[in-house]
Amino acid sequence: MNFIRRLVLIRSLTRPLVLGVAAFSFIATAIAAEPSMLAKKYPQLQQLLLAHDVLQARAYEEIVLTNETPLAAIGQRMLLDKLVELEEAAISHYHSAGNHLSLLGPHRVFESRVTPGLLGVVYGEHDADQVRPLLAQIADLPPVALQTLQRGREFVEELIEIHLNPAVEDKSAAVAQAVQSYLSDDAHSVASRPKSDTLLSDHPYAYAYPVGFPQFAGLTWASQWLKIGLLEIVITATSEEQLEEDIERLTKLYNEKLIRQHSGFVALPSDIPTSPVIAPTFYEKYPDAAYILDNLESLKVVIGDVLAYPQIEDRPQKITEFVAAYTSKDTNISDDDMKYLLYVLRGGIYNAGGPARGGLTWSDRNWSREQSENPHVSISGDGL
Repeated sequence: MNFIRRLVLIRSLTRPLVLGVAAFSFIATAIAAEPSMLAKKYPQLQQLLLAHDVLQARAYEEIVLTNETPLAAIGQRMLLDKLVELEEAAISHYHSAGNHLSLLGPHRVFESRVTPGLLGVVYGEHDADQVRPLLAQIADLPPVALQTLQRGREFVEELIEIHLNPAVEDKSAAVAQAVQSYLSDDAHSVASRPKSDTLLSDHPYAYAYPVGFPQFAGLTWASQWLKIGLLEIVITATSEEQLEEDIERLTKLYNEKLIRQHSGFVALPSDIPTSPVIAPTFYEKYPDAAYILDNLESLKVVIGDVLAYPQIEDRPQKITEFVAAYTSKDTNISDDDMKYLLYVLRGGIYNAGGPARGGLTWSDRNWSREQSENPHVSISGDGL
C-alpha cells in the first residue's frame, strides 16, 4: 500500500494536476501570464524555490506513510516519551536556546532512507503548473489548508516579482496593495499581525514535527530560509551587480546547508527561520507582509506536528481547526512587537540558518559584547 502511494506521488511530479483553488489578483496580474522576472533572470534560483513546494509536500507525505507503517511503533513511543520530557521542561518552546533538533530522531531509519530522494527533489527540474498543487495529494490535508498554503505561496511569489520587476516603480505601494489583496480572502489568509507564541508552542501536538522528523524539518526550514533570504536581498541590493553577487552567495550558502557528512546533515537550521531574524530590512520595511510570511511558516510547522503525532483519529479536522486559528484576525494575536522580536530572536540567528548574506559560521547564542561584531541590533530605532 505504501509503495503504491509513493508511486502515485512520484508520478504527480511529472504530470499536471488541477487544484480547485480560486486565484487572487495582485497589481502585477497583467504580467502573470508571462514568465516571472525570477524565472527570466535567475532560473536556477527559481527552480530551488519551486522545489520548496515539492519538498514540503514530500515531507508531509513521508510522515503520513511512516505513521501508517507497523514498523514505526517503536519510533512513535520514543517520540511520545521525548514530547513528555519537553512538556515538563521549563524552557520548552520553539526559538529557545536549547536545540530540540537532534538529527538522530526516533524515526531516523525512515528519514535516512528518504532524504536522498528529497535532495533529488531539491535539485530537480520542476514546472510551476505541476508543482504547486502537489499538497492536494496528501489525504489528511483538508481543502481549507490547501487553499491557505496555496494563497500564501502566491503571495510570496508576488513580493519577489514586485522587487525584481523594474516596471513596478513604487515598490512600497505595490507591496501594500499585495497585502490588501491577499487579506481580501479572509478564510484563506493568515493574519498580518504576529500570532501568540502559545499557538505554536503550547498545543497538544507541539514539537512532534521537528522532534519526530528532524531531518525533514531541517530541510524544509532551509528552503524557507532561502525564500526569506531572497526577499532581504532583493530589497536591499543597491545595484544589479550587487544583486547578482548576493544571489550567487545566497545560493551557495543554501547548497552548503544541504551537504551530508557521515550519512547525516550538519548545517541544517535547527530553528524556524523568521523575517526579523533572517531578513530584518524586509521586516522593518514591510512588517505586515513579514508577519504574514512568519505566520504561514508557523502554520506549516503546526500542520507537520499534527501529521507527525501518533494515533490522532481525525487529523483533517484538527488541521482545519489550526488553520482557522491562524486565519483568524482577532484571536491569538500578539500586540507587543518587541515581545515577538524577543521571542523569535532568542533562539539565535545561526540556529535559524544565519544571515542572508552569510558571515556567521557558529552559534551566536550567549555571545559577549566583545565577541559580537555588531553587539547592538536595532530595528526601527529600538535597541534590543
